[in-house]
Amino acid sequence: MIFLSPLLLAISSNIDTLSVSSSYGTKKIYLPKSSMILLTILTSISLFISMYIGRLIQPLFGFKLDNIFGAVLLSFIGLSFIVEYIRLEQKHLGYDTSYFYISPMRYKNILENPIIVDSDKSNHIDIKECFNLSLAIGIDNFLASFAASITGVNIGISVFFYFILSIISVYFGYYNTNMSLIKWFQEHSYFISGTILIVLGIYEAFV
Repeated sequence: MIFLSPLLLAISSNIDTLSVSSSYGTKKIYLPKSSMILLTILTSISLFISMYIGRLIQPLFGFKLDNIFGAVLLSFIGLSFIVEYIRLEQKHLGYDTSYFYISPMRYKNILENPIIVDSDKSNHIDIKECFNLSLAIGIDNFLASFAASITGVNIGISVFFYFILSIISVYFGYYNTNMSLIKWFQEHSYFISGTILIVLGIYEAFV
């Protein structure tokens, strides 16, 4: 069972990557293989850093309390993702969403509308723009991977799973031509990711 938690974390963390790459594929924005590889490497490094920070802080909570704290934090993050899914659904339907909390941080805008990364309107994601995209994904995944690490989720296995799934997510998202599947996934990405994190949090609370 040592592989289950790292796998769930890797799947949840790659939802952003899959959603973003599929946006570029549908909008015909060129994402060269060099940028794909760089995106995979940089986001994997960011996952490692956030989990390593969590592991450094873990002893401060003491035995057992670290597991509970991390599990509760994971579940809370998952719940916030589901709330964000509800906000976006209501926004798309034309309802007033002003009573929802909206993060002022720019990375949220990038993930909600990845096209803005292409700042020069060249329809080409270059190295610099890829760095900005990787940073946005890394920041969005920071708290979840940080919390997972506090509960004791294996860092090495998590990074390995994340790297492999990231490669698959980028290529599948960018080259997939099933528009109905892409649209459905983009609309439900926050719900999927949030549900996985809640499941991970509950699981970690009892292991």
